[in-house]
Formats: sequence, C-alpha cells, structure tokens
Amino acid sequence: MAILFHRNTKTVKEIYDDYLKGNLTIDRSYQRRKVWMEQDKVRLIETMLMDLIIPEVFFWPAALDTETGETVTHIVDGQQRITSIVEFLSGDSPEFFRLTSKHLLNEKIMKLCGNLSFEELNVDFKRRLWSYNISIVNIDPAFTKQDITQMFYRLNLTNYSLNLQEKRNSKQSQFGEMAEALSTLDFWEISRVFSSADARRMKDIEYCCSIYVLAAEGIVDQTNGKKISDYYDDYADSFDDDRMLTQKIESAMDIIVKLRDKNTLSFIAKKAQMYTMFCFAFKLIDSKIDLTSEIFERFKLFITAYNLFRNEYDINFSNDNLRNIHEGLRKYKLASQEGLNKIGNRMIRFQTLYDYCVQYSSNIKESFSELAQLYQAQKNPGLKYEPFDPEDIIDVYEVGFDELN
Repeated sequence: MAILFHRNTKTVKEIYDDYLKGNLTIDRSYQRRKVWMEQDKVRLIETMLMDLIIPEVFFWPAALDTETGETVTHIVDGQQRITSIVEFLSGDSPEFFRLTSKHLLNEKIMKLCGNLSFEELNVDFKRRLWSYNISIVNIDPAFTKQDITQMFYRLNLTNYSLNLQEKRNSKQSQFGEMAEALSTLDFWEISRVFSSADARRMKDIEYCCSIYVLAAEGIVDQTNGKKISDYYDDYADSFDDDRMLTQKIESAMDIIVKLRDKNTLSFIAKKAQMYTMFCFAFKLIDSKIDLTSEIFERFKLFITAYNLFRNEYDINFSNDNLRNIHEGLRKYKLASQEGLNKIGNRMIRFQTLYDYCVQYSSNIKESFSELAQLYQAQKNPGLKYEPFDPEDIIDVYEVGFDELN
C-alpha cells in the first residue's frame, strides 16, 4: 500500500470549532502529556499575531460516523500548539491565560497586547487570530493505529524537546501501561516524591518503571535508560499477568508508609532515598522479616544522625564503633550525592540502611544518638558536648511505632 499524505491549510476558526465539537481530538494512549509552560503558549500566540508561520501539524482521520458523516480526527503531532490556541480563545477555560508582558518578545505586541486576554484584544488582532491559516499534513485514513503510533515515534525520534520517557510512551507496551497505572496510586501523592514538572514530563512513570525493574531483578544500573527501554520492548504484549510484582510493590509501599512521620518524611520524599526505601522494604519482604518498633526506632535515629552529618566535620573518635558508623554515614552521603543510579551507589545505600536498621546489635541506637550529639556540637561549636545519656534516645524517638497503626 502506498503511504499517502496531502497538505492543506485550515483557519484557526475551523480548527477551533472542530476541537470544541469533539471532531478533533488527542489520543492519549501514545501522546505525551501537556508540557508547555505559560511562556511557550504566550509566544505561540505572539507569533500568530505577528503573521509569522508556526510549524505544521499532522492530522489523521481515525473514524467516520457513517450515519452523520462526521469524522473524528486525531492530532498526531501538534497537540501543544492546538490546545494552546484553544485555551487562549476560550476565555472560560480552566487553562485560561493572558499574554503576559514579561513573556512577550516583540515590542509592538507587548505595547498593544501585553497582559490582555483574547476578549480584551482589539478587533484587528481578534480577526487576525480567527483567520490565521495553519499548515496541515493530512494522513491517509487507511493508516492503522499501529502505523500512527509508529509515525509519532519516528516524528519525535530526533526531537530533543522530547525526553526519553516521552518517546517510550509513544510505543504500545503492557509494561509501560502497568508503570503508568502504578504512578497514579495515592502513595506517591502522600509521599510527595514527584513535582508537577515531573508529572508533565512523565518522570513519574519513568520512576515507576525503575521500581518494577527493581522488584523483578533487584538492584541494577540504570544510568543510561537502556534497561527501561528494553523492558518496553521485551514486555510489550504481556507483563506481570499474575500481578505478583505489583502486589510486592504495594506491600513495600505499606512498609514505607509505616516508616513515615514528621521526622522521616523529607528524607523519604527524595527520589534516590525512596528507591533505597523500596530496596529495604523488598529485602524485609523476601526475608520474611516483620517491621517492628525496633526497626522503626533505628530508622529514625539513622535519619537524625544522617541529617546532622557533614563531610567537613573533623572529629577524633576514641570509640572504634562510633568511627565505623560515622564512616558508614559518610559513604551513604557520598552515594546520595553523585551517580545516584549507578549500581555501586545504590548497593551502598541499601546495604548501609539494612545493616544499621536490621543487622547490627541493639547498641546501634545509642551510637546513633551519641553521633547526633557530636554532629550537633560540631554544628554549634559554642555548645558544650555532654556525654551520651541513654535516656536521650527518647527525645529523638518521639513517635512510637504502635501510634502509626
């Protein structure tokens, strides 16, 4: 079959009407999320008001209603442009925006249109927008959904404005769908791991991909993204059909939630530390170790000492045990600062946390508390260092494990 395309133009008015009627739509199954910021939208409208050309868009007639003759057309490429235009013209849209002056580059447009909404523009500028012609590449209706998905991927293959995860998303993959479903769980909102910018650029899905890989294979190197890309390809048709990996991840989430309180929240919310938390929780699950109040106490004391630790502290230890734990904290800190996704650093973070919270003898708690006091004295040299008192642990460990359940 010959692959056919033809080009024409449509006015903004024609495209706007089709969009509002639902005859022009976006297929979210392969498209990336809306990522344009306000300045991107403002400068698009500015370009149109200047009668300058904007890049062409790709349309595909995906379905025809044989009763009414209405065609549902998919925006294969150009969704950011089309939705921005519709949002500006629709004054009551939740995505409503003005032509904020600080984002405008042309002095004339800034003077005449700065900070105005569409409704506030003069008649000439409104007419200019409604009649503006957009170049369209019309794709043959004979194309299949698979053809279109592949086309989107190829169109964006060398487009550096798309990140690797957004390109992966253009592929049909059961693994990708499972990771996206995982990213919607309330756990992530509660844990405050992802920013709105992460969500716009699909970094939340990419992170959930790495958690699935961790559950399936254990700690691996993910510095170049190849592992996740391979999973998209290798598990395109089937992944975790028995939901064993998903259930393991959900069980780990339950453990992590129980380790959260006001003192540990900021630590857990960091992406690298959250990955370590999943490593830790998976180890407890695989080893059939219950999460006890003892483990919770150690975890809190570890974080207290870790947060006070600084590489520049110069402390002469008379106790070898304190020196060794201090060195462990130093290695953990270094493994949390550079090369976060390297397998070596991931292993250091996991093994250190697991050893301190599970493996070491019970006096680890006293050691952590004493280190915390030493670090605090380094931070505030004017404070006199007081020898460790076992009762000090109560001040650090304020919330009992039972109170969290």
